[in-house]
Amino acid sequence: MTTVAPFVISRVFHAPRPLVFEVYTQPDHLGQWLSPEGFHNIHTDMDFRIGGRYHYGIQGPAGMEMWGKQEYLNIDAPERLVHLQSFSTREGGLGTHPMAPTWPKYMHVTTTFEDVTGVGTRVTITWLPHESDDIGRQTFDAARPGMEVGFGGTFVKLDAYLKKLQS
Repeated sequence: MTTVAPFVISRVFHAPRPLVFEVYTQPDHLGQWLSPEGFHNIHTDMDFRIGGRYHYGIQGPAGMEMWGKQEYLNIDAPERLVHLQSFSTREGGLGTHPMAPTWPKYMHVTTTFEDVTGVGTRVTITWLPHESDDIGRQTFDAARPGMEVGFGGTFVKLDAYLKKLQS
């Protein structure tokens, strides 16, 4: 069994922690920013509670659709969210990564929200394959540069959305 280090990315947003946590946990907000650059939201369905889920669809260039699901394992408002992330079908069943079929079926995701005195909120996301085989862990490990780019673009959208809410 191959072990793999988690993927960790962090960014400070110039917004108070309660607002940042809110835009992470309300479907109307998530639909405005939670997608990579070039994609937009086409579906949101949320049951925000431990054991609940967020099922979403995004659409990108040339009409390409991707569907995903987050299943909430722990909610410590406004400090921490823990969920399992997976690709899904349009109907909400388990799916596969449309561009990487060996991608792990589930990712264990921890997102923390920390006050940064006089500045705002640091968001740190930690991803780790959950119950994956060696091929899935290798696929995950090789995808780190792409995850940096993907999360970077998503953070740009989140930053712009937070600025819009505060103007």
